[in-house]
Amino acid sequence: MESPPPEFALPVDSEHKATEFRLFSVAAPHMRAFHLSWVSFFACFVSSFAAAPLVPVIRDNLNLTSTDIGNAGIASVSGAVFARVAMGSACDLFGPRLASASLILLTAPAVFCSSIASSPTSFLLVRFFTGFSLATFVSTQFWMSSMFSAPVVGTANGVAGGWGNLGGGATQLIMPLVFGVIRDIGAVKFTAWRIAFFIPALFQTLSAFAVLLFGQDMPDGNYHGLKKSGEKAKDKFSWVFYYGFTNYRGWILALTYGYCFGVELVVDNIIAEYFYDRFNLNLSTAGIIAASFGLANLFTRLG
Repeated sequence: MESPPPEFALPVDSEHKATEFRLFSVAAPHMRAFHLSWVSFFACFVSSFAAAPLVPVIRDNLNLTSTDIGNAGIASVSGAVFARVAMGSACDLFGPRLASASLILLTAPAVFCSSIASSPTSFLLVRFFTGFSLATFVSTQFWMSSMFSAPVVGTANGVAGGWGNLGGGATQLIMPLVFGVIRDIGAVKFTAWRIAFFIPALFQTLSAFAVLLFGQDMPDGNYHGLKKSGEKAKDKFSWVFYYGFTNYRGWILALTYGYCFGVELVVDNIIAEYFYDRFNLNLSTAGIIAASFGLANLFTRLG
């Protein structure tokens, strides 16, 4: 006797993908996946750019030159590029839930280790490995495409990606505030910035556990269970990589996306420091102005 079809809180199509996008719903599995994806991606953005608004303090502590700061910014972006190439295959093979949570947990130690950076080289390395976490953008988009049908998948992808990118602006506000609170409690500034990194590191770690505990790869279950039951075909890495590498549409999109998103990453890395130095502002004021750039993602992707 066949089991009855599953019931969902949202209307679904023949593949059980949601045909409606209800922003303020947390219904499992569709809207829960949406909120888990953007929050975890947001956490990774906060971690990856947590150093940027504190650079005026960090550079004095570590004796960083302009070249050192520039190289660290490039390193954080480079880490994201390499990781995103692999993340697509990981999602195909293991599902977006496990791929996302694993990457977040693997890169969280780098965020914690930011607090013990003691030289330009160690600062560059922690930023490089933290940057890998930005590949959660790939799992976010993959996850939304697995949960929502054609009429609403663009909205789901846009809002999830945009709200995740909010982290690039929010961290410009959060980190100077956290730094200021820790310093006011009694820590000297060269200790306060190190303690401040525990906040994004903890946030990132908790988001990974939330994805693992409450997320689901597809409307009907997780990849492991679906493959085990035969409901989903098992993929081979060689074929996944081959078809992805030879798809010319992917290369076209990579170029166009790289030009626009690349600019965003560069600006996120330098904007707070620029306002701090150019206009002689304090960290909090420079962070507030810098945040306005990244926070535009709140509404610019809704269309």
